[in-house]
Amino acid sequence: MSSEWADIGIVLAVFVAIAALAIALDRRAGVSVDDGPEDEPYRIFTREFDRIIAATDVPAILREASPDVAKGYVEKDDWQWQAQISRAETIYRQMVDLLPLDAGEAEALHGTAVLLMVDQSGSMRGEPMAWVAAGVRRLSDELGRRGANVAVVGYTTAGWHGGFARRKWQREKRPARPGRLCALLHIVYRPFDSIGLGEDAWRQMLNPDILRENVDGEALEWGGDYLKSRPERRHILLVMSDGAPVDDATLFANGPSYMHRHFLKVRDGLLDAKTPELLAIGVGYRVSEFYPVSREAVDADELAEAALGLVLGK
Repeated sequence: MSSEWADIGIVLAVFVAIAALAIALDRRAGVSVDDGPEDEPYRIFTREFDRIIAATDVPAILREASPDVAKGYVEKDDWQWQAQISRAETIYRQMVDLLPLDAGEAEALHGTAVLLMVDQSGSMRGEPMAWVAAGVRRLSDELGRRGANVAVVGYTTAGWHGGFARRKWQREKRPARPGRLCALLHIVYRPFDSIGLGEDAWRQMLNPDILRENVDGEALEWGGDYLKSRPERRHILLVMSDGAPVDDATLFANGPSYMHRHFLKVRDGLLDAKTPELLAIGVGYRVSEFYPVSREAVDADELAEAALGLVLGK
């Protein structure tokens, strides 16, 4: 009998130990929360770690903008980056040849500022980012040939899992419903008033360590503000994305629809204002649910052709 009780005692001890470990891990990771009310205001826990950088600053900034290096989330060498560059260059060389323009076509977009905004979330890793980069390179050339003033930017986050922003939240005892809980990273590959998308900037776009998470609502706000100072009479914000906004740290602490609701509010505000014109290309994905004026593309040629058609109203 004592042996049986001993066995039961061992089982109970193991159960208690497992339960204690589970509780400890749960406290460490936190518990995901439910959505708040529909009219819950969008908040930002901190802007301290947000970055807006030029393409030339990418290699240095990526290593200091988040804890990713210490966590082993940054590639130790650049062989993946070089392979991605090679892949994208091959796609670009195989694209349809440029066609000559007549006089009318060459002036079609005179007085137009076009901001090409590329979603650089983790789901774009590999082949999608390679053909999107090739397509954006060709598209920016085609828009420029028709008289448009073109800028190219990418939007992502500075690190996985909230990065330094989430660590600050943890140090401050995890206040409830903190709002956006990551650091934004916006990269300017081609500023307005420049001549073409530079070779080095284009290669920086292909760095796999850029591809983290995406806060589309704030990206749209930033893109709209970037266009406001432009003197051109027509402003276009053209987004290339493969889906909805996702940042795990933010959603975990604020509810599963928190970011999507903010995105819809920003999008609707831009659509109501009618400036800038909001257009989108779905990267292997139909994005008409998010962007009323949009088309889908599955390769670089389709991206350049579809995007050019949207801008020209064809």
